[in-house]
Amino acid sequence: MSNEYLIRWFREDDLPAYIEGVNKALYDEYSETVFDWKHRRAPFSLGFTSIAVVEHLPTGTPVAFNPYMPLEVRVEAEVFTALQGVDGFVDEAHRRRGLFQRTITFMSEEMRGRSPELLFSFNLAEAAGAAHKADSELVYYVDKCLLGRDGFSGLTRGGDVELEEMDTGGYHRLYMEWSESSRLIHFHRAAPYLKWRVDENPVRKVTPYRLVSGGVPGGYVVVDEVIEGGVNQLTIDDYTPGQLEERLPGVIACLGEAHRDADVVEVNAVHGSRLMEAASRLGFTVEPWLTVIMKALNNTVQVGGEVYRDGLRLSDVGEWHLTPSDIY
Repeated sequence: MSNEYLIRWFREDDLPAYIEGVNKALYDEYSETVFDWKHRRAPFSLGFTSIAVVEHLPTGTPVAFNPYMPLEVRVEAEVFTALQGVDGFVDEAHRRRGLFQRTITFMSEEMRGRSPELLFSFNLAEAAGAAHKADSELVYYVDKCLLGRDGFSGLTRGGDVELEEMDTGGYHRLYMEWSESSRLIHFHRAAPYLKWRVDENPVRKVTPYRLVSGGVPGGYVVVDEVIEGGVNQLTIDDYTPGQLEERLPGVIACLGEAHRDADVVEVNAVHGSRLMEAASRLGFTVEPWLTVIMKALNNTVQVGGEVYRDGLRLSDVGEWHLTPSDIY
């Protein structure tokens, strides 16, 4: 049966099948506009559209896609390239044949000797299991935390917390302030990346805020707003590490005042983290959502279920700053 399929890189004539398939499997309103933003205009590139495609040879049609977005990871002053698996799916008639695993193996072989050092992905349960079969490590879990307007409309921020709207230039300056002194691993928020991610986003309205506590600026909070299924959802997209956990009630109260049409506020947090616990105390419903997987590609190794780079344990959740802005 494996001889029925060819794994190759994306061609432009695959686009109609990809858009149709991704709307069946994952989204309702995925379009060429979204594809163009995510895969053609993204600031990081390998020089080609890095989407692994499974072609069914008897029919000549693509039946599975697994896109790999190039991103930059920062560790103190050092920046290296990683790939994130996004928006992958297998056509229903071709599932349970190991095709998803084969796209990961194909990508790994194709990346040998190239710049990407790490595969990093946020996967739903079924995809995480397939990735694990393709030698990826299941490293930790992300929870979805939701609070309806009834839960946040009665909150008061008092005088301790204020949010001041700012542009992406201010966002980038505040990011650089902490990243230049932090030892946390994170996805690098370079200025071109933030312009693309915030100002050019065709799907969500993204608003950066300066976080002020007791009259003293203390970092940033970024939110995105989108209407899905008639529900206006506000997601805390990014934040300075260590700030949001302590000031979550005041931040949510400020957002409720600034976004009076919002029906629900979402916070995504690593399972068991201080942020997840703070959201739970505030009345958010907390549900398991995503599994984070990692796979060594170049200049990285996997030993005993862990992933290392020059002695740094990349698979240690305590070493990372992860936010919803990192999930595509």
